[in-house]
Amino acid sequence: MKAKKKTLFLVIAALCAVFLTAGCGKVNIGYVDYTRVQQEAPQIKESMDEMKTRMEDFQKDAEKQLQEEAAKVNSEAEAQKFQELQQQLKMQAAGIQQQYATQVKSKIYAAMDGIAQEKKLDAVVNSNGKDGLITGGVDVTDEVIAKLQ
Repeated sequence: MKAKKKTLFLVIAALCAVFLTAGCGKVNIGYVDYTRVQQEAPQIKESMDEMKTRMEDFQKDAEKQLQEEAAKVNSEAEAQKFQELQQQLKMQAAGIQQQYATQVKSKIYAAMDGIAQEKKLDAVVNSNGKDGLITGGVDVTDEVIAKLQ
């Protein structure tokens, strides 16, 4: 859902840029298939594999902690403590996922910015692959993937 909102925002921003500069000459817009970059770029794959490994290790540790605490549950207070531990572990897992999502996003955006400067593009937007809203423009997906080698 957030990705769709972000994509819509980027498309609107690009369109605003086009309208604002309509009389000022040609606007160069590039687009990237963000999904393809996530699937094909080696740096992104590496980050995702690292996250997967870290999450697997975290889940093993969490399961061990939960089993140990579940064995101690004999009262209402201990049951409450067990539920709090479950919540805490869920929040830690979400934090790990968020950390890697932010890392991946910043790598992709840095590559997009570099390509935009190299190709002298005014904007680079997410095309959503074949179903994207962009017509015309320059597809810089391959360049972004190459930059993330």
